[in-house]
Amino acid sequence: MITPGELARLLEIPAPTDEQARVIEAPMAPMAVIAGAGSGKSETMAARVVWLVANGFVRPERVLGLTFTRKAAAELGVRVRKRLDKLREVLPGDELERLGGEALFDGEPMVSTYHSYAARLFGDHALREALEPTMRLISPAVAWQICSRVVDAYNGPMDRIEWQPDTVTKAVMELSGDLSEHLRTAEDVRKVGTWLDERFAMVKKPLKAQRDILAKHAVREQLMPLIGAYGRAKADREVIDHGDQMALAARIAHKHPEVGLIERSRFSVVLLDEYQDTSQAQLVLLKSLFAAGHPVTAVGDPCQSIYGWRGASAGNLLRFAYDFPSQQGVAGARPVPAPVVQLSRSFRNGEQILEAAARVQEELRAETKAVPRLIPGAGREGRGRVECALFPTVEDEADRVAARIAGLMAADPETAPDGGPQPEPLQYSDVAVLARKRSQFPLIRRALEARGIPVEVVGLGGLLTVPEVQDVVATLRAMHDPTAGASLARLLTGPRWRLGPRDLVALGRRARTLAQEAARDVTPPEKTAGPSNAPSDAPPGVSSDASSGVSSDGPPDVSSDAPSGGEGDGAGAADDPLRQLVSELNQETGSLVDALDDLGPRETYSPEGFGRLRRLRDELRMLRSQVGLPLPDLVNEVERALGLDIEVAARSGLDPVTARADLDAFIDAAATFAGDAEDPTLGAFLAYLKAAETEEFGLEAGRVGETNSVKLLTVHASKGLEWPVVVVPGLSFVPQKNGAPAKGSIFPSPPQNATRWTANPRVLPFMLRGDRADLPPLTGLEKDDLAAFDQACSERDLREERRLAYVAVTRASSLLVTTGYWWGASGRPLGPSPFLEEVRAVCLAGAGSVAVWAEPPEEGAENPLLADPDEAQWPTAPGERGQSDISARARYEAVVEAARMVEDEMTGRTRHWAGDTGLSEADRGRMTAWARDVELLLAERDRGRGGDGLLVELPAHLSVSSLVSLARDPAALARQIRRPM
Repeated sequence: MITPGELARLLEIPAPTDEQARVIEAPMAPMAVIAGAGSGKSETMAARVVWLVANGFVRPERVLGLTFTRKAAAELGVRVRKRLDKLREVLPGDELERLGGEALFDGEPMVSTYHSYAARLFGDHALREALEPTMRLISPAVAWQICSRVVDAYNGPMDRIEWQPDTVTKAVMELSGDLSEHLRTAEDVRKVGTWLDERFAMVKKPLKAQRDILAKHAVREQLMPLIGAYGRAKADREVIDHGDQMALAARIAHKHPEVGLIERSRFSVVLLDEYQDTSQAQLVLLKSLFAAGHPVTAVGDPCQSIYGWRGASAGNLLRFAYDFPSQQGVAGARPVPAPVVQLSRSFRNGEQILEAAARVQEELRAETKAVPRLIPGAGREGRGRVECALFPTVEDEADRVAARIAGLMAADPETAPDGGPQPEPLQYSDVAVLARKRSQFPLIRRALEARGIPVEVVGLGGLLTVPEVQDVVATLRAMHDPTAGASLARLLTGPRWRLGPRDLVALGRRARTLAQEAARDVTPPEKTAGPSNAPSDAPPGVSSDASSGVSSDGPPDVSSDAPSGGEGDGAGAADDPLRQLVSELNQETGSLVDALDDLGPRETYSPEGFGRLRRLRDELRMLRSQVGLPLPDLVNEVERALGLDIEVAARSGLDPVTARADLDAFIDAAATFAGDAEDPTLGAFLAYLKAAETEEFGLEAGRVGETNSVKLLTVHASKGLEWPVVVVPGLSFVPQKNGAPAKGSIFPSPPQNATRWTANPRVLPFMLRGDRADLPPLTGLEKDDLAAFDQACSERDLREERRLAYVAVTRASSLLVTTGYWWGASGRPLGPSPFLEEVRAVCLAGAGSVAVWAEPPEEGAENPLLADPDEAQWPTAPGERGQSDISARARYEAVVEAARMVEDEMTGRTRHWAGDTGLSEADRGRMTAWARDVELLLAERDRGRGGDGLLVELPAHLSVSSLVSLARDPAALARQIRRPM
């Protein structure tokens, strides 16, 4: 028998600890492993597989390993394969022959994700349930699109539901997923309604709280037909989503014991990674297949169970010993619980960081003795550093965080952030900022960029907070949606167009004028007679029939960098353009997008403003002509039209790849959507983005890029990752009377949506969940029953936040920085959260340092951020967004100048400022050929646009003013919206 230590020497890898050796050489029986953060669980699992193979207990192909992500599955698979290859090389000849010779290594372990395994099981056994094995798995983006169409087409009763369609879509998808995960039906939901009615009848004096619970459940019941319609829509398309896939696999395994016999005969050993994140459907699947005393090893950490909002249950790991008991020898005797072992040495975190982690984890460890307190592994003793700080304001926090990171980059390259030696200098990519909410991203990003620190935002929801991505999305919305006035206003007031307040007022008036004209045209004459029915806010000179568009004269000179329509146009002081703008926008009705398309008389605007509006109008028309392109190509066209490729290239201190990281990530998101969606239209993509923007957790997990930049991501997205330096900002909150975080708190944060099923119709009633034993029970509707239930739910929410804080602090290997602040964006101060106070206590005890700890504000103090707001030029000058370096503008202009020089060289034009470009004759010839090809392609396009009798297809949606134009002059409307066919 080869021991784990002997095997390590043969493989030339570090010897396992005593705890790891116990796991590696454990008997062929069920076992749970509580593995703390950074405790080497992946290495231990790989070593167990190799040890079992080396001692003849199992062949490689009879090992099944399951985890949650493809990345983790690939890493575990590669690790096991390398160890087995090395074993084949070093195993003595007689030992190799005893095990079966070289043929032993012909097979490979099966390592995959839980969902991939469920997919294979479903494909192999779907016919047992009369299901089609070839049903296609759809992505969340496609599922959203299908569900959205079901909601739009639904004509059943909706009198209980007062939500917008996108909110209904979210609710249907969430409830549908929960029903699948917990193997429940709509009938089960209706039975809960009957139970509530019975309990309500027992209440002698019903209060609003009791009636609200019944009303919420009535909404839930009214969503059931929509959930059924969503299921039928998927069935008609022969597709399933991830929830369906797992639920169907669990149903097959539960109803057909022969499937378990097949799987147990195929896999002699099963390894389950991240078991604390498994859902109820996954638990049913695994128990049905492998619970009969089969050698199953489950590895995880209940303190890192942070996905409860999507069905995971921390209790699954703690109950493993009873769900997968050891094999019994005496019939009828009670099953013997499986053994539970621990891995308590962390090889990631320095000792000081583990002190902070242990303090944050303390209350979680108190819930169960199975969770260990982590101690430093070999080489981590005395290492690690912890810093904490409490600042007066959120702006102070962001600035000091950026300053601290800048200081780390300027420090001695041979000294690690914790003061010890390091083999390689610290890079920007070695630093991560982990935020609780994506709303923290913009301020932190600006502070980092102001100090020339490259930053990458991870995840689609986070990308939608990046300014250049917001500009792309705003342009896409203005292209698609006539009501996207806010998006158009962002473009008009941004650094590119810089439209002034007076011109915005004029555009808003034009929008109202068009809306009033349309209203008069569609209103019966008897209802429009009389001056009282024809109000008009149009300024003098704006004619009601001025809908013919823009003068054919060329655009005025718009070379000035001054904002259009500002104070310098002779207006009196009494006519404050900014106040007027606010007043006009508050009254605005009609479509700014329509007004841009039909500007009216040019004298209504300033000369500069009219020119800029017309150029933007023409640009949007050109981009609308490209909507037939694939989504990634369309996003590229928008990016080029907005000049964002030049803007990001002009940022000082950043290499081109890093500068483009966020734009490239957004294009990747568009490509993923286009590849997954069954109908990847622009409208569907925008609806998907809206969902990702409004949902705090987003629809897709982020992927950390390879650029050398500081990573800015949510704590949820950081699970499974690590960095030498981790900053956790925003540890601020204000408590309610029951200790729960009040609205406005950051970390811990109140739930974005209520987690109590009695208050949120989108939550499945707890009594229908498979993990109901871990959830607060509701025994009745009496006042005391509800108070106890609410308090238990609040405590549960706070435990979820504590698990999240524990994950955050254990991502750091060398330096952990935790910060908070008193004043944010509201008039009420926050304060240090319990997690920040706990880290401070550890620092004061000698495990770290307190950089600064601001005194609490005096009673009745005013928020300094509101009392003395920051001042900034509006509209913003080109190149100023996110730039503090005085050379940014010069660099911006230099890049533009370079682009013009290339354009001139390609077209054969020269300017007196072009100078010697230094191009060789071969390069000149190549550019001339390119220019000729471009001219031929443009000519071909123009010929395709010309000719008589061109059929123009109407868009799917027409604005009111477009409908009026269609009635008045169809030919004019056709010319306006013509697209290349």
